[in-house]
Order: sequence, then C-alpha cells, then structure tokens
Amino acid sequence: MKRIIGIAVVAVMVVVVAAAVILSAIGVGQGNRYRPGGAEATKLQKTAVRSEGQRRYFGDASMEMRDGLYVLRLKGTPYEIGYQHGALLKEEIKKGAAPFYADVIYGGREMPFSLKIWLLRKFLDWKVYVPLFKNQPKNILEELKGIADGSGVPFDIIFKANHHTGPSMVLTPSFAKDNLKAFEKIGIKVGACSSFAAVGKAADGGKTVVGRNTDYGGVVQWPKYQTLLFLSPADGYEHVKIGTAGVILWNPGMNTEGIVVCPHYMVYDDIDPRGWSICAFSDEILRKAGTLQEAESIFHDKPRAVSGGYVIISGKEKDAFAAELSTGKASIRRTEKGRVVMTNMAVSEEKRKIDITVQYNIMEHCPGRYRRLMNLIDQHAGRVDPKLAASFMGDHIQHTTGLERAAGHVVGVADNENSMVFSPETLEFWVAVGPAPVCNNPYRGFNLRAELKGGKVPVVPAVLEGYRFRDPKVRAGLDEYMKAYALKENDPDNKEAIKEHLRTAWKKDPGEPMYGRLLALYDLHDGKSGEALATMEKVLGLKQSFREMGHSRLIAAMACDMKGDRPKALEYYKAIKAMEKAQPADPWFGMNRFLAAFAEKYIQRP
Repeated sequence: MKRIIGIAVVAVMVVVVAAAVILSAIGVGQGNRYRPGGAEATKLQKTAVRSEGQRRYFGDASMEMRDGLYVLRLKGTPYEIGYQHGALLKEEIKKGAAPFYADVIYGGREMPFSLKIWLLRKFLDWKVYVPLFKNQPKNILEELKGIADGSGVPFDIIFKANHHTGPSMVLTPSFAKDNLKAFEKIGIKVGACSSFAAVGKAADGGKTVVGRNTDYGGVVQWPKYQTLLFLSPADGYEHVKIGTAGVILWNPGMNTEGIVVCPHYMVYDDIDPRGWSICAFSDEILRKAGTLQEAESIFHDKPRAVSGGYVIISGKEKDAFAAELSTGKASIRRTEKGRVVMTNMAVSEEKRKIDITVQYNIMEHCPGRYRRLMNLIDQHAGRVDPKLAASFMGDHIQHTTGLERAAGHVVGVADNENSMVFSPETLEFWVAVGPAPVCNNPYRGFNLRAELKGGKVPVVPAVLEGYRFRDPKVRAGLDEYMKAYALKENDPDNKEAIKEHLRTAWKKDPGEPMYGRLLALYDLHDGKSGEALATMEKVLGLKQSFREMGHSRLIAAMACDMKGDRPKALEYYKAIKAMEKAQPADPWFGMNRFLAAFAEKYIQRP
C-alpha cells in the first residue's frame, strides 16, 4: 500500500510540474524574432545617449524638454524608431505608465506571490495577449521590440502596456452578461475618451478644428512623462503622435497630409483578438493615408481585433468621419451639420445593438459627454475655433442637470491624461500640459512641419487657456479629489488617506454628491453601516442626475440592510423600482439595468 501511495504522490507531482511548465510557456515571450540582425541592431547597441542640458541625443534622434513635455524627433525603420524612443526615455519608461498599464491586476505594484493571481495572468495571456501578439503586423512588433531593447524594459511589459485594453475589450461583454460583479475584477474599466471635429459651416471661417481627450487611468504616470513623437518613418508620411513614455496605445496624431486620428475604446459584443489592434490601425493610417477614403479602406480591409472607434479628419478635404469598429464590421458615420462627435458608445443603430453600455444603460458619462459636445458645437455654430475647442475639451457642465461638476458625466473627466486641439489645414496643434485632468491646464502650440525639420515657427495663439471654472469651490474640490484618485491607483490599501482627501474635497465642494457616495462605499466595505447611511442621507438631499439618484438610493438601501433596518431598506429598493416608471424623456439617460437588477434581487433577499 505504501508503495502505491508513493507512486501516486510522485505521479501527482509529475502532473503538477508538467502543468506548471506548460502554463509557464504561455505568453508573448521576448519578441527576439522582431529584432533585426546584422549591422542595424549592432549600430544601435553601440550608440550612446549624449546629454546637453535639457536635450538628449541618440545618433540622429533627439529629445528636448519643452514646457513640461518630452519632445522627441525619431526616424528610420520601425525598430530604429522604437529603439531611439526607448534609449532617449529609458528612465521615464521604467518609472512611467508602461509598468502600470502592463499589469491590469495590480498596476505594476509589487505584491506577494499568489497562485490564484498567477493562474489569472496565464488565463489573460492565453485568452487575450497571445492571440493579439500573433496577429499584429510586423512593423508594430518591431517598434515595440525596439522600445524594449532601447529602454531595457522586458518586451512582454512593453507589449502588454501597449495592448492594455485588450483584456477589457475581449472579456467585458461575456463578464457583463454572465456576472454583474465582474467589472471590478481583473482591471475591467470603460474608458472615457472624447473627440469632435467641426468642419465647414460649423467652424470659424470654415477652417477645420479638432478637439481630443484621452481618458484612461494612470493619472500620475501618463501626464508626468507626456511625449510628443515627431516621426520620420522609412516607409510613409511623417507625422506626430501624442502619448507618454513607452506607450503608443491611444496616441492621437496628425500626418503631413493633414490626416488626424483620434482612437476610442468601446464595449461591443463582437470582438476577436485575432486581428489588428488600435496601435496597428493608428500607425497604418498616419503612415499611409493621405485621404479620408484611404483611411476608411484600411478599416474595412484589415482584420479588426478592436472593440472601439475612430474620428478621422482631413484638413485638405475639410471633412471627417467616425468609424465604429468591431471584429465583424467597420460602421461609418459621416459629418452632420458640419460636426461629428465620438465618446465611448455606439451612435450608429447597427452598433448600438451590440454595445454593452447601450444595452444595459450603464456609464452615464458616455451619452452625457456626447450630448454636451454636440450642444456646445451647435451653440457656437460658425464660430468654433481652437480657443473654443480647448474650452470644450475641459468643460465641466453636466448635460443632464446643467450643474458645474468636478468629475464624472462631464467632458473634462478626472482621468484625462492628454488633451489637444488640431488645426489640420495649417498643420498646427496645441497640447495641454500639467497634472490630470490635463484638459484643465493651458495648451501649448506646435507647428508640425517646422518641428519635423528641427525648428520652431510661432503658432498663433501660442497658448490656449481652455475651460474657465465658474465656481472656484468646484475646482478646489476637484484638486483635492485628484489626490484621492492618485492614491487609489497607486496605493489602494491606504484607505484612511484616501478617505481623508475625499472628506476634504467634500468640505471644499459640498454640492458634489460623488464625494459622499465614495465615502459611503468605503464605510460599507469597512462594516460601518451607520456612518454610510448618515452620509447617504446627506447625498440624497443634493441635486443629481436620474441615474445618480438611483445609485444613491441603492447605496442607502444597502446601508440600511447592513444596519438591520429592513423596512427602510425596502423603501429605498422600491423607490428605485418606481423610477422605472418615471424615466427621462431622452432614452439615452434611462434606468441603469444593472442597478434595477440589484434592487429587484435585494427586495427578495438582502
């Protein structure tokens, strides 16, 4: 018997070891096949970075600090461009957003080993990252390998950082349908990017103007190392990309033909990772599209591993279009009345049928930002210029209530990492510089052609002021809230410090219900139901949107249940159900179906 048990134990150990070896082999690897052989790689490896004051040089490539921005001029093959990028920003890449984005579970924080987390990472590799890796065009993988080699950061980190939204694009639809609590697990989050184009009769003097916000976490790391990449590729049009050190994902950009690209994240129930990612589409259009038709053809012709969209603008053609992309089809929207707007939800009817945010009526900020930008353009029809565009991108008026709000449901969301205005007819653009929300800082002007030549041409105006807060209390509360936000991303276990920042923010801006809701949720998680209920009773007395009121009532009801006051909890749950009969006239802002489902569930059982 002992011999049999011994054999069984050995057999189990062999199986476990074999499984571990097999699982360990699953991953994107180090991408060595995308490093060129021969003289090209050897020359780069032997080249050293030379520093002169605020400037750095690497062969023919350079970097200079200007107004808080890292301005790089890079040229050559994809690998050369990537290597130059990595070498010139070596320390910035290591300290910046790349490690944060590469780790969708812990945001790059060092944590004790967990078998559960290790298995989850392997699941993400198998389900998302490896299929994406196998289907990217060679030039993108060569550029990412170049960034890795130049910076010394492992290739798998650089690859995952630049495919950060892969897990949420691929997994959110199934999780949303099968498990309502899944959104807070494995880093799933719906982004909040906003773009608009005003052309023809909507724009001042008919001169095309574009506004763009990139909003997706990393509120400390991205703005701190914000980059302008002026690129002269060996194959294609010269162009600029605006991003952060080591990251080319979600980079808006403009090429010398006056084509502007503004990519967006969506949540469609039609996504297969076996195709081109956002990085690949943006790069292909900036390098190869000189017209809107050429850009549109790229969306139709290439395999799409994208649940998202683009606004594409042509300065020469004085026109634009929006592309809503899923694996199955690229749906195109044209300009109407001289404008086109995109946030993070489908507008075309065929895509609204597969849009999770639309089907479940979640994420009020998606339709809220869309409606607000459309209204702003229409209110200023024929007068939209770069100055107004900058003010639009930092706007803090909530569409549904008309209130000036600090964060959430406004165009100038808290996690805005970069914001810019393009004038594609003149090849000028302005980039906001400062801490998040970056859109609430001044915008600095650049001329694309002059910068590509290594020079400077005065841009008029040199600086765009942007949005002006009407109520100083709102700005003061927002500044304090951003301290809590930064801690939540980088030190989430420091709950007391986070809560203290939230309390201070609410004192500075007592009319902001979001601060109270967040405080109440922290108290609920800590088992302090009485404190949570007292806070929510104050929140319920504040003006807020229809969906927000439903959310507030749900938190209050949960606090009552935890406190043991079942009759009062039922009052709140039933009040939520009653809201379904009194929904807003605009169906885009109706009842959140997840919230209604929770209320129904908790009426039956707390």
